[in-house]
Amino acid sequence: MPKPQSRPWPGAVPGHPSCCGSPCSCSSAQGVSGACPIPQPRVPRRLPAPSACPSRGRGTRRAGVTAARQALAGWGLACASSLAQRPALPPQQLGGPSKGRGARPSVLPGCRGAETASSWLCPGCDVFFLPAGTLGCASVVVGSPVVPLGSAVAASCTIQRKFCHGLEQGKVQITWMLDNEPVAGSQHRGPGGTEVSNLTLPQFNRTQAKLWCWVEWNGTRQRVGMAEIRAGYPPAKPSNLSCVLNLSDYGLTCQWDPGADSHLPTNVALKCARSRAQAVTGCTPQGVHSRCTVPRRLLQLYRQMEIWVSTTNALGTAESEHLCMDPMDVAKLDPPALRSIQSIPFQTDCIALAWEVAPSNAHMELQCELRYRAPEDSAWVTDIVGQAGSTQRCGFLFGTRYHFQMRCRRSLARGYWSEWSPGRNYTTHEKAPTGKLDAWWSARPAGAGRLREVQLRWKAPRRQEANGRVLGYRVTLSPRRRGRDPPTICNTTHTQCNFSAPAGTRRVYLSAYNAAGESAATEVVLLERKGQPLAGLRAVPGGERSLWVRWEAPPVPPVTYVLEWQRVPSEPEGCSVCWQMEHDGAATAALIRGKPGAAGGSLPSWPALWGGVPGGWHPS
Repeated sequence: MPKPQSRPWPGAVPGHPSCCGSPCSCSSAQGVSGACPIPQPRVPRRLPAPSACPSRGRGTRRAGVTAARQALAGWGLACASSLAQRPALPPQQLGGPSKGRGARPSVLPGCRGAETASSWLCPGCDVFFLPAGTLGCASVVVGSPVVPLGSAVAASCTIQRKFCHGLEQGKVQITWMLDNEPVAGSQHRGPGGTEVSNLTLPQFNRTQAKLWCWVEWNGTRQRVGMAEIRAGYPPAKPSNLSCVLNLSDYGLTCQWDPGADSHLPTNVALKCARSRAQAVTGCTPQGVHSRCTVPRRLLQLYRQMEIWVSTTNALGTAESEHLCMDPMDVAKLDPPALRSIQSIPFQTDCIALAWEVAPSNAHMELQCELRYRAPEDSAWVTDIVGQAGSTQRCGFLFGTRYHFQMRCRRSLARGYWSEWSPGRNYTTHEKAPTGKLDAWWSARPAGAGRLREVQLRWKAPRRQEANGRVLGYRVTLSPRRRGRDPPTICNTTHTQCNFSAPAGTRRVYLSAYNAAGESAATEVVLLERKGQPLAGLRAVPGGERSLWVRWEAPPVPPVTYVLEWQRVPSEPEGCSVCWQMEHDGAATAALIRGKPGAAGGSLPSWPALWGGVPGGWHPS
């Protein structure tokens, strides 16, 4: 007698492992699509069975799927991942494999990780099956799903045998996993035939974790319940709350320091309360930002309001300090606009400025501030100028380019300044250079023609004495007199001049000029160098690019000292013999500063000192 062949169950889906070997899916009665393959239930007698696998045609495939769903619906089968309510296979399918020929295993075909054919679980899908309409057979309970970081966590897992078909008999072992780490609990039998496992984590140091309850039965291990635990801190107190009113839309934008992270979901709201009114939520920050804007409709202008930040999470609530203010007091105004700058009157160090306030601020009493500086200056000069629309200021350098800006605020509120206005540049008019020029000289003896070769060197005037851009220097043998100019022996743009002078020449006259005029002449006396040398000349380092030169005071105090030195090695663009003047006759030290980046550190190889006294120069 031929061996009977197992027939496919009614409504088998094409490609099911019972026929064609391809994976298939199932749907719950509620329409939830799962990832588990369709089980192979026994064929009910009331349903006819097909005689062969359905073909792969479109019509037969649809017919097979429809028949399978009808069969599952007739048995009350469903596929779900919920731990609270899970539909299940019929009881006769959960008690283990049948003894007869053609029996179907109760494990769901195609589920990953199935260890025995008698398992009623789907390990790879993290779901299991219960009779439709009943409560789940496992429940996990924790003392609190949110706890302070580092505190203890207590949990229990209860297995209801009467709701878990197939677990009525035999030993059930409950185990625990914290994320992927095993943790030990204590198991005992509870009332009503339940199995209970209790677990205590003495110190929960994770900010978030999943606590899984597992069941081991007949060699199969499966997750049956889960509780998610979060840990953190109560919210920190927000600080440094500040607000600014934008006059373009009259929205009040506030920002604050949120404090330390609580590691928990936190609700943050900016609260505001009008006078004699209940507090309302003005705005809530978006994302990770700690700022938001209260709309105009919730504000009370020209009256006091109360503003604060409230933060709440599962462990508590915190509030910032409350601000009591009139929103108009924190209005940030639009900047003014500089209209004109001019020198007045001519040949003075004064200028006149005119500006306009922004139209949005025209109805307010304002206080405005002016600032300016030259490109060479690091610090700004600031001055309060009121709101009249024009002002005059003095003390500017001649022939100097300045950068001007202005800003304004409400004069009564002392609130926020506006942004600085767009800058405006203005160059003051020039004036003839002023002051005396520092000069030093050297000479060679007269030759056969009784002429003296003189090298005259001088320092450029300081910015406050140049009064503009110096165009050149002039050296003459006599001073200028009204109505006539003396003969010029040197006219140069450099700061030194070589010329020949009669042997008896005792004085020359040096002046600087710019586009506005010429300075008064500086008299340079070509005195003989005589007298006793200055004693105790020595040099010590003053830094990476500087040198202190010290000496002993002479018996007769000089009027001026001149210090000479030569750089080693000689710089291509530097001075062969460098010098500087010390006008303090009581000084006994001078600092030589080297040029950054100069070769050899710009240090002098041989300093020489001259003390100027009436009648001559004393060498060192």
